[in-house]
Amino acid sequence: MTQMNVACAIAKLLETMGTEFVFGMNGHGNWALLDAIVHETKIRGIPVRAEDQAVHMADGYWRMRRQAPLPIVATSVGPGNMNIVSAVASAFYGSVAMLVLAGAGPTHWFDRGGMEEAYRQGPEDWVAVLKPITKKAFLITRPDNALDMFLRAYQTALTGRPGPVVVQIPFDIQHSEAPDPLPDPLPYLRSFPPGPSPEGVKAAAALIATAERPLIMVGSGLHNARAWDDLLRFAEVTETPVVTTATGKAAFPERHPLSLGCIGRAGTGHANEAARTCDLLIAVGTHLSDIDTGGWTLFDIPGKTRLIHLDIDPTELGRAYPASVALPCDAAAGLAVLTEAVVQQEGRPRGAWLKALAEARQHWTKETEPQRTSDLAPLHYARICHDTAEVVEAVDPDMPVFFDTGHLLSFAPAFLSPVSRHVAHDGFFHRMGWSASAIIGASLAQGGRPALALLGDGSFLMGGVAVATAVEQNLPLVWVVLTNRSLQIERELMLRLYGRESFCDYRRTDTGEMWNPDICLWAQAMGAGSARVTKPEDYAPTLRQALAAKRPFVVDVEVNLDIQGYRSVWYPYPSNFYDTWKPGQGQ
Repeated sequence: MTQMNVACAIAKLLETMGTEFVFGMNGHGNWALLDAIVHETKIRGIPVRAEDQAVHMADGYWRMRRQAPLPIVATSVGPGNMNIVSAVASAFYGSVAMLVLAGAGPTHWFDRGGMEEAYRQGPEDWVAVLKPITKKAFLITRPDNALDMFLRAYQTALTGRPGPVVVQIPFDIQHSEAPDPLPDPLPYLRSFPPGPSPEGVKAAAALIATAERPLIMVGSGLHNARAWDDLLRFAEVTETPVVTTATGKAAFPERHPLSLGCIGRAGTGHANEAARTCDLLIAVGTHLSDIDTGGWTLFDIPGKTRLIHLDIDPTELGRAYPASVALPCDAAAGLAVLTEAVVQQEGRPRGAWLKALAEARQHWTKETEPQRTSDLAPLHYARICHDTAEVVEAVDPDMPVFFDTGHLLSFAPAFLSPVSRHVAHDGFFHRMGWSASAIIGASLAQGGRPALALLGDGSFLMGGVAVATAVEQNLPLVWVVLTNRSLQIERELMLRLYGRESFCDYRRTDTGEMWNPDICLWAQAMGAGSARVTKPEDYAPTLRQALAAKRPFVVDVEVNLDIQGYRSVWYPYPSNFYDTWKPGQGQ
């Protein structure tokens, strides 16, 4: 066998492991890696216009698959590597697995302060920046163990709680000879998820059997475990209603009689009512954040409500609330075993509990109907979310739909009702503009099918350059941009707290008018189609037109700046050292 260099060996291993795409950007630190991927393998390279977009594309790819092969990102050196920090943090806190292969200068020049070396605290010390926001981040310093380190990094990203791993490979090591023969990479793709302890399952089953008003709450860990069928069976066997976090949205069919929709700040009224009145919470794959619990005011744990907590990451158990039963386990494995344990016991009747929640659902649906059907112009966010869901269901029910952060986060959890599992939100870290790039990865993961992003103009101006990549890759993607020339969620809350806004509205200093670049012209300049919507009755037909175009298309929708964010629960954001919170405080 002809000896190959480390870069080529890694590329060949990635190909053997089933890698479909490498998202990346050229820089002098990663030339050998890019050359090997493009010219020595059949892996498809996706060149991006900014490194953080490569990470977000990999993020979207993972959310559609949530299993090997991993999405791969290639970055360059110096500022090119630094550009991924915030995007990698989003992946880390979103439990999104990927492998980032970053370049570096030659080891011969380490600690001399050569061009773009992160050297002042140590020789090429860039990975130190990544350590708090990755599962693992390290620099390879020898060619003879480079492949072993690469394979262990790959395995680390996949096993346990999934997450990003960063491997930095200096330029000279990329070009050095690789060990011969190449190792077998397939064992690094195989692992078995952890199951719960029998004693813990027995204790949990006993609590479930005696509960009168149990509630299941699931987050993104349910998606990562691909435990959708396990959740459905567990809910039906135990006759237990289900709520999801925004990141767990679509994990349970929202039209199922046991579905209560999203919980929390912008959740449904009946979901939050269930949280306030349940006597047992079964939390799966969620750390029970402030957004999802109304600033920790919805649940009275451990006072009136007991908690069974399942999570693959033991450090999340008991983080927000003490658990009566804490089960460190994979969501699918835990739910499957727990279902079998519950089947063997006689549970309490749940008819009265389910009837009360059905009545609460009817009340909330009637109460919020004016928002879903609003004729306001500029448009109401709830109308946009509702109409988007209806159009997607009619055109392509399995289409990936990603919604961004901002004022949209005040409406999409309750009013964007999915009919598939392919709805995603970048929760917790909430990086603006994430969805603009992420739908590219989502589309590629599904063979180039249509995908849609809902995002505000602030987010689009941060991430919208990704449209150029979509045009280059000829993908049938649609970005619905909600335009108001302001950071509306911050504006609303600053006005509420201070009676005035700061740094929210974007205005021309010569006229004082609120201003944006022309989003339609920008889209056209990048090669995409575009349309502007100012009337609510025009939105659904325009969205259908955009999807029918089967090309990159931007829909610029004027939204109403006076619409206050939908809140199912208001809770205090502590502004005084002595402020605190307690159950029932959020209204």
